[in-house]
Amino acid sequence: MFRVEEVTQGVWAAIVIPGRGAVGNASIIDLGDCTVVVDTFNLPAAARLLRETAENLTGRPVKYIINTHYHGDHHYGNQEFPGSIILSSELTREVLTTHAAPALEEWQEGLQKQIIGLQEISNAATDSRLQQALAYEISDKQALLEATPTIRRVTAAMTFKDSLDIHGSERSLHLFTYGGGHTLSDAMVYVADVQVLIAGDLVLNRFHPAMLHGFPEAWTTIVERIGGEIDFTWLIPGHGEVAGRESIPDMLRYLAEIQEYAAAAARSGESAEHWIAKGIPEPFDTWEGSHIFEWNFRWLFNTYMQS
Repeated sequence: MFRVEEVTQGVWAAIVIPGRGAVGNASIIDLGDCTVVVDTFNLPAAARLLRETAENLTGRPVKYIINTHYHGDHHYGNQEFPGSIILSSELTREVLTTHAAPALEEWQEGLQKQIIGLQEISNAATDSRLQQALAYEISDKQALLEATPTIRRVTAAMTFKDSLDIHGSERSLHLFTYGGGHTLSDAMVYVADVQVLIAGDLVLNRFHPAMLHGFPEAWTTIVERIGGEIDFTWLIPGHGEVAGRESIPDMLRYLAEIQEYAAAAARSGESAEHWIAKGIPEPFDTWEGSHIFEWNFRWLFNTYMQS
């Protein structure tokens, strides 16, 4: 479901294996006298393995869970850490407690419809990278569908508004938010002594970011602030491989150019299908999660058409 990469001493990235159901990356941090896990995957089974892995690596139980935002691939596994304290931003908890989880049958029906729709798109696709990305997405959705009867929502017991520090015997963590960009409630984790930033889905590494719940202008400002204000060497993204500072200009270029591309398309008088048929523009045609480009493009295209 995932592989573990030691980023630096006492900090590990749990990088998902595409198509195995875990979907969003997680992180493990050894504070010396306690263990912290950031995000808990999309499946309880993956989260159980994550907990066991964290305990084996650090030699102690997981004391704190941190959820970077409210998307399921970052918190569905919370239930597998019954003895841990779950933390998130106030807004993340507010979203999850205000908006009730869907009824099981409704959730399953929605996933089944998504799988059918994705399969139809895959059947019509001719690009091999797109076909592979869709195959992974379908497999992930099927794994989630099978797991739905066992998933229960577990939200944060402790929250923070702007920032919070956790101090261990050997290092401290800084939890903070610059506001909403990818979602209403994005938070990050900074490990200052080893210059590691855990960015959630705000900054990805050569992986198309899902923009449909986001705020592109604010998102851009947040990424600019990350690049200008945080002294990091290593970045653990919510999707994609462990990265460095090069991820900042890459992310800013994506956010800017896809908006420019969609705006020009909306002005052209041609349909969205006309532009989608052209494929993904360079250099983003080599990024992972290529099916997400169409989601982003259609959302932005429709937004510009309505404005």
